Amino acid sequence: MIRLKRLVLDDMRNISHGVLDFDDLPAGGSVTGIYGQNGSGKTTVIDAIGILRALLSGNMLPDTAGDVVSASAGSATVTATFLVGDKQKPSYLEYRVSMRKANPDSTRARVVAESVRIGDDPSRLGREVLGHRMEDSEADGFVSTPIYVWRSIEAVASVKTVVSRTADRAYMEGRSFLFSRCATLDDRPDAEFLIDWAMARVREAAGVSSRSLEYINERFGEFVRLREALCGYATNDIFVSTTRRGSYAAFAIIPIMEENPEGRNTEFAFDLLQPNPLTPGQAKRLGQTVESFDRILPTIVPGLHVLLKTGTAPSGKDGEDRVTAELFSRRGDVTVPFRCESEGIIRITALLGYLKHAYNDENALVAVDEFDSGVFELLLGDMLDQLADGCAGQLVFTAHNLRALEVLPNSCIRTTVTDPDNRFATIPRKSSTNNQRKRYLTASELGWSGPDIYDSPIPRMFGNSLYAAGHPDEDDDIDDDLAALNAAGTEADRG
Repeated sequence: MIRLKRLVLDDMRNISHGVLDFDDLPAGGSVTGIYGQNGSGKTTVIDAIGILRALLSGNMLPDTAGDVVSASAGSATVTATFLVGDKQKPSYLEYRVSMRKANPDSTRARVVAESVRIGDDPSRLGREVLGHRMEDSEADGFVSTPIYVWRSIEAVASVKTVVSRTADRAYMEGRSFLFSRCATLDDRPDAEFLIDWAMARVREAAGVSSRSLEYINERFGEFVRLREALCGYATNDIFVSTTRRGSYAAFAIIPIMEENPEGRNTEFAFDLLQPNPLTPGQAKRLGQTVESFDRILPTIVPGLHVLLKTGTAPSGKDGEDRVTAELFSRRGDVTVPFRCESEGIIRITALLGYLKHAYNDENALVAVDEFDSGVFELLLGDMLDQLADGCAGQLVFTAHNLRALEVLPNSCIRTTVTDPDNRFATIPRKSSTNNQRKRYLTASELGWSGPDIYDSPIPRMFGNSLYAAGHPDEDDDIDDDLAALNAAGTEADRG
């Protein structure tokens, strides 16, 4: 089993520092809902998981990773702790990565530092096993640690060039060096992972110091074992649904997993709202997914069924056969294109594939931004209640609808607070009511012993500003009134 246990975010957007611990439920899975006011860092958590997915699988950072970097700090850091193995004999791996914008105006980012710590107790991981970080400037290059070990590795003639080339490519393309495949001259996608390959070459070489060889065999060997598990986990078991970019379009596009000719899992995107050109193999895999959706949907939307219709399509560029596939919905005898359904139905259907993994696969990590978007409040509560009751994997979601606070245990809920240096907290337990929703609203409005949950606007300012915007000819008088109201509200807040 692999499970994300802790996530620490530093200098990511408006989060100076924030720590999230993910607790397990009696059923064995983990469900964590993140609540808070707009712009407080909820989506950043989902983006951080997307960044980890890319780096741990050896891929490039997402195109918009540079947007998470704090403008004031200049760099952003994600630290993730994973449980790898069963709970009776656990191994914990902490991966810490820092990023900077590729250039000031770019949305892309580059990795400037990363490190790994490993142990059997997450609170006592000790020194880093491996590290790779930029020196004082880009011109000074990178240093890998432990330095004495990497000196022994790079002393092997056949290794040094490949290590240098891989480090350069990792930096320029926004990849992890520690989780990279070797940068070959023909840039083969199936090249060996660098650390694995370097270990094998060093073991074959003569003249390597016994101290370095012992460290490589023990500590690098341990990393390689866990790296292999984490790479498969990131590639096959982490699913991220975000609506921050693309908005409505993101609701309607779902990833479908398939196995490529090399035996590695890949995914293709399917648009729920229009015909899609697919290979016959992709259409078959999609049909299996739609069949599973049709089993689930009627249990949450009575009477609703989905089906896939296929037709012929022009051949692909290389002459391969193609078909068109389009999703339809059916209620009774009436069948219509799925694009005619409401936003809420489309949103729920798009999430089914993710939720199926989270419910059934103990290795799954599903991260969903705005889980509640377009979903009826009572249905939202029913879905989350059943997920928490039987989930085998891990679900992390953000939402604004507070229904989840009424159906999920306290251990499942995290809230953002107004303190950017300690951005996340749990809802206070001590209260005259067991209703988490009421506790949350009370803490928001009246305060509690922890940091403020809600930075409330000054009373009546919103309505007055709307009036001012609609009456530009009265600007001077209204602006004076707004300034007076603002001053009065500020004094009231201070009181």
